Amino acid sequence: MKLIFLDVDGTLFSPELGKVPESAWEAIAQARANGHKVFLCTGRSLAECSKYLNAPIDGFVFAAGGMVYVEKQRIFDHPMDQAHVRQIIQFLEQYGLGYTLEGTAGAYASPDAFEFLLPYFSGGIKPREVMIQQLMANGCYPVEYMDEHEKIYKICGFSSQNQIDFTSLKQAITDPFNLLVTVQSEGGSGCEVTYAHITKATGIQHVLEYYGLTWADAIAIGDSENDVPMIQACGIGVAMGNAFDSLKQIADYVTTDIKEDGIAHAFAHLGLLTQEATQCTKEHA
Repeated sequence: MKLIFLDVDGTLFSPELGKVPESAWEAIAQARANGHKVFLCTGRSLAECSKYLNAPIDGFVFAAGGMVYVEKQRIFDHPMDQAHVRQIIQFLEQYGLGYTLEGTAGAYASPDAFEFLLPYFSGGIKPREVMIQQLMANGCYPVEYMDEHEKIYKICGFSSQNQIDFTSLKQAITDPFNLLVTVQSEGGSGCEVTYAHITKATGIQHVLEYYGLTWADAIAIGDSENDVPMIQACGIGVAMGNAFDSLKQIADYVTTDIKEDGIAHAFAHLGLLTQEATQCTKEHA
């Protein structure tokens, strides 16, 4: 049995298609029928994954490791300190970035971030009213909707500029935080800020401990910078064809683009669609 951890945005969900390719769901179903377990390991919060909560999968690593569910049980929960949330908001505003505060009940976007995200779930081809409905249906709301007692697990920064100097931002961020690039496109740039000691890999560790398994039993598939920890830690790390070049360089295998059935091709390459999965060979301490 292998545990398979899939990133969502850019890996499972395609913003250009505005959906998850059907071939991905088919591959997931076949892998599970063969005895493997599949988890979404995403930077999104629980609320932003509402459409996937009843999907045929085995659990979730939310907020890039901040919250973990296994078979409908929450086994790990680590929200951010409210003082830290205010500190990060100030930091992002200082550098001219809009932000989203990602909590359990929703993700709450500043005006600039809300505008940046509007085209994301609709491909930008629908009337504004429909785009707003699509965004809010995916758990993202204007920041004024947030209750003051909402627990925040992760904060994202967004800019319509695609030439943001993230190197400077990474150097400027201070402990206990970490800043990772998640979006680099013609439409702009995005990053996420989390606690440095919480990553997708630490979230996966909780899942492995739950099942009494090791890293050699885990497979990770992703596309951006916040996927680096899990790609490095898991027995096999797969980069999507549309992944950042830096991720492709450290991956054990590079599959096709998300629009070219990347998940299905990766599952087939690793033997997950048959009774015998490819053996994980990466060594771990």
